[in-house]
Amino acid sequence: MALNIFPVFDRRCNICHEEDGDGGWDGTTYESVMTTGDNAPVIIPGDIDNSLLAQKLLNQQTEGDNLPPTRDLTEEEIQLVLDWIAAGAPDN
Repeated sequence: MALNIFPVFDRRCNICHEEDGDGGWDGTTYESVMTTGDNAPVIIPGDIDNSLLAQKLLNQQTEGDNLPPTRDLTEEEIQLVLDWIAAGAPDN
């Protein structure tokens, strides 16, 4: 299953999380998604339970605020991000 997560990041995340974005996380490139953030790594490929991004999207985090603060992501978009992480967060 090829999951292209970057349209979701572009549409929903990068308004706040571009270079030098909120929380130090940059959602503009695969490398930055995987390596940036004040609590990096925020994504552990294949591990939803321990990936901070997944925890935040599910309102289960212990670091920082819920994401997104306005809850603009649809349930389908959140599930797509979770499925992408579970699939090993491939660079596609």
